[in-house]
Amino acid sequence: MKIKELMTPCPECGSKDKTQHRDFEKEFKAYGTSGELKCSNCGHIFITRDEAIDNRRAEENKD
Repeated sequence: MKIKELMTPCPECGSKDKTQHRDFEKEFKAYGTSGELKCSNCGHIFITRDEAIDNRRAEENKD
């Protein structure tokens, strides 16, 4: 997700605060990938975990 997309206000409540959840690797807890992105105020989901996984796979296949 790009910075510009992170700065967009929530369509439900107008808040710009978001929480990015991370999927950590089981073996190496220091490494993680982006997971669900949701509004910190009302809980509106911008990106689901499944969409985040699909985005990562598309990026990996693009290279």
